[in-house]
Amino acid sequence: MSATRTWGGLVSVAMLLAVAYPLRRDPAYGDSFPLSTYPMFAFQRPHARVAIDYVIATGPGDARRHVPPELVANHEVMQALMTIRRAVQSGKASTLCAEVAARAARDRRFDAMDTIQVVFGDHRGVDYLVHDRRGPERTHARCPIPRGPRGERP
Repeated sequence: MSATRTWGGLVSVAMLLAVAYPLRRDPAYGDSFPLSTYPMFAFQRPHARVAIDYVIATGPGDARRHVPPELVANHEVMQALMTIRRAVQSGKASTLCAEVAARAARDRRFDAMDTIQVVFGDHRGVDYLVHDRRGPERTHARCPIPRGPRGERP
């Protein structure tokens, strides 16, 4: 065998070992370059929590609906989330509530709702997202959805 072939074989074996090396790591704790194992999905976390501020609309008979981002800030979910967080942290949750209520009054999806609430919820992630079971909630602000004298939109 020529020296070129020997050298090529050694380089190939070295590269294969370098690529296979990360496979020996523990997937829950070995998350790093060049192989990301996404350790947050590597094992079950049944008690993971979701603690977040959000805006809901409520109505008769315990009706409840999450307010979409475009009624809070714009179509961007993260911008809406930050708008809510900043309003709560700066003590302006009531102002945000009134602004969202005015927008909801012009949106047909909220015709059956009568109140907007800015809420903090502390939920178990799987229970909340999969089984629709809520944890404790605390209301920062509550305001009516403005309607005309006979319930029509402004």
